[in-house]
Amino acid sequence: MRQYSRIMFRSLFRVKVSDRHSGKLIGYARDVCEDGLRLICDLPVEVGAQFGLSLRMRASDGAMSQVELNATCLWVRENPQSGHQELGLQLLQPGDDYVAFVERLRVDRGIPATPP
Repeated sequence: MRQYSRIMFRSLFRVKVSDRHSGKLIGYARDVCEDGLRLICDLPVEVGAQFGLSLRMRASDGAMSQVELNATCLWVRENPQSGHQELGLQLLQPGDDYVAFVERLRVDRGIPATPP
């Protein structure tokens, strides 16, 4: 059983995920939780690959939120309907900014926090 419940996004383009160092768009977050996220992208990725990522999202009040994190790929599969790659990413030491980002999403959506 998962330690944290996932926050899923109806719009695939809601949370942009970029390479933190180059700024190049990698893909979009399909869901997030306190210790990981599911990334949708076109890139072939191997299990065990590590990333420095930047997540950007416009909040309900119009303000732009951005957080940076480091993650490791735990699994990869191709979505048979879209042909995109789906990656399960585990965060390496999630920072306070990321935890606050997820907490804001939970509050905005009325989703109760999951105790650690």
